[in-house]
Amino acid sequence: MIKYIYGICLFCLLSSTLQAQTSRKKVVEYPGFVTASTGEIEIKKIILTDEQTQVDAVMYGSPGTPAVISSKTYLKTEKGTAILREAASVSIDGTTPPELIPECGYLNVILSFSPVPSGVHELDFVEPEAGWMIWDVQLSREEPYVYVPAFLTADKPKRTGELPEPVFGTGRAIVNGYMLGYEPDMELSVEIEYNDGIFPSLWKEKVNVRQDGSFHFEADLIQPTLAVMRVNGAEQRMLLVPDDEFTMYVSLPRLCMSASHLLKEVYAKTQKIWFDGAAELVNTELARGVSRALKSYQAVESKLMHNDMMAGKIQSDIKLAGPICERLLASGQLLPSDKKKLEELEIEEIRNYILRKGNVLHTRAEQRASMEEAVVALLDGKVSGSDILPSIISSYKGHAVLIDFWATWCGPCKKSMKAMMPLKKKLADKEVVYVYLTGQSSPENRWKTDLADMTGVHYRLTDEQWKYLCSTYGITGVPAYLVISHDGKLQRRYVGFPGADELEKELLRAIGE
Repeated sequence: MIKYIYGICLFCLLSSTLQAQTSRKKVVEYPGFVTASTGEIEIKKIILTDEQTQVDAVMYGSPGTPAVISSKTYLKTEKGTAILREAASVSIDGTTPPELIPECGYLNVILSFSPVPSGVHELDFVEPEAGWMIWDVQLSREEPYVYVPAFLTADKPKRTGELPEPVFGTGRAIVNGYMLGYEPDMELSVEIEYNDGIFPSLWKEKVNVRQDGSFHFEADLIQPTLAVMRVNGAEQRMLLVPDDEFTMYVSLPRLCMSASHLLKEVYAKTQKIWFDGAAELVNTELARGVSRALKSYQAVESKLMHNDMMAGKIQSDIKLAGPICERLLASGQLLPSDKKKLEELEIEEIRNYILRKGNVLHTRAEQRASMEEAVVALLDGKVSGSDILPSIISSYKGHAVLIDFWATWCGPCKKSMKAMMPLKKKLADKEVVYVYLTGQSSPENRWKTDLADMTGVHYRLTDEQWKYLCSTYGITGVPAYLVISHDGKLQRRYVGFPGADELEKELLRAIGE
């Protein structure tokens, strides 16, 4: 009898042990992620069991904002999706009275999804209606893995003389970069912002990230300038230097997690970006959350700017140029009287800088106008030979340019223009410029009349200019097209309309998407 009871107890023990071994429960606290398209929700904890996947999250917002989430919210994994089933402290689709974000500005919520399959190492959190998305939330490691080239992390000998000279001198700062950890399906909003001390408002430049994670940025400057790069809400300061260049390697997960409410304390002081090139010492320290070198530089700069004679000239020129800069920002046009006034400036570098920025603002105003109407552009008849195309596209560096060869008498040309209208609307928020070229065979009066129905930038070339371009680029008939990439290089040529779908593919490739 005792043996029998012992056997039963042993069986029960083995059964419970086996059940414990086969049942699954995994808790991941404060999981890392690569990037997020929102700051309105963050994941605090994920509990994975065989019955459900529980996500403990924090919703952020203005006090009094209703806490509502879509029933279409799901977790995306390589093995399928887990759908939202229940929620606590947040209303699904507003079908129940929602709780409100309290005065503290955040609300803890619990979301229950169907179980995520075992063996999954990361997932995406997706709320399609509100546009919330968090990519590559980690289930098996603290921080998403990204490849960092070995030469960036190797110990480098200490170098001196890396601080740039804080002097006035117009020039272009060039930034090349890579978003480490980026995938093409991720939504990235990248912007670089800086104050030049001359114009009354900040310069904000959008940066396009290509499919391989690389990006390129150029800025006209008048002196070494502190800038801020923003990536999906995360910020990183860096120093830009005129007539100099550097390459930056951005750990996208670390940068984005450093802006997270829940993870910023962990990643605030970690190195998020590696630099190679101009102002490497300053920028590396800024990427690590320290700024000793920057303070040293600013001390030298302050001493220079407070030199009575130099500071007086600078302030006098800035005051004189102020109204001109304001008009430039508003209209994108430098009036003849403005150019005359600029001749009164004492510091030549400031005058040249304003003229260069004026060209940039004029190009932008022209591009915006060309999306709404036809903009007639003039090309000096003396421009000839190999200077013709560069003169036409020089203002559009950083943009993809579609050059359309056409004629007023060409029926297929006008038909293809109509076929392009939906595509131009589709790509309206992209960095694309549409340039139309015609020759002397298009009567000027007829050409101007036809422009009433066309958007874009329009040139009517001389016979010599038209014949040179056609001969050089193999334009044997119209319509014909040249696709110029964002770096000013010829990417593709077409004789005959290739179709809007084909041109869309090439234009997206030309801007790096």
